[in-house]
Amino acid sequence: MKISPIILLVFTLACIELVSSQDESAIGPALMKGKVKTDRTVNLDAIVDASPAEVYRLWTSADGVKKFFAPEARIDAKIGGRYQIIFFPSKDPEGESHGTKGARILDLVPNQKLVFEWITFAGDDLLGKNAPPYAPPLERNLTPLPTWVELSFEPVADQPNQTHVKLAHYGFRDGEKWERSYQWFTHAWKGVLDQLSQYCQNKSRTESRATGF
Repeated sequence: MKISPIILLVFTLACIELVSSQDESAIGPALMKGKVKTDRTVNLDAIVDASPAEVYRLWTSADGVKKFFAPEARIDAKIGGRYQIIFFPSKDPEGESHGTKGARILDLVPNQKLVFEWITFAGDDLLGKNAPPYAPPLERNLTPLPTWVELSFEPVADQPNQTHVKLAHYGFRDGEKWERSYQWFTHAWKGVLDQLSQYCQNKSRTESRATGF
């Protein structure tokens, strides 16, 4: 029986799509290998004056991150993609000492959720209190990276231009150095959410003035 070239093409494309979807569904669990929730978790939240879609965009694009988080970033908004935040590009252009070089996106749902790896120590102690506790490279850049951040973006009831952002930072281990890092990031993430809230508030006010409302 002769098979139509069109039917063969459709069948081939369907098979490719099925294999691709199966591969993608397996990526997330594989990236979580070696990660364990402990009794030290940073849990924070904030209400910001922007839609979930806009807040998601801010967190998942280099341009968005620059608005409230860090001066440089390299982000590939897909599961397994880079989540490389660069805090001091002039002195540390790859984020090797004060950034997240090597961190990956573990999961994401557009406009709803973002999960990414994080590095909890600094690569040198030159910045003092402006940086997390120092750890040598082997400890700082463990493979796989042990800690990760989960963000959710939920619409606020009856407020389409407001978002309830929830942040959880998991995976802090035992020991004095880890405890200091946990305490540092408890304050640091609050500062990041405050900066996000301030940026969104200022943007909302500017847009309101421009439209006369």
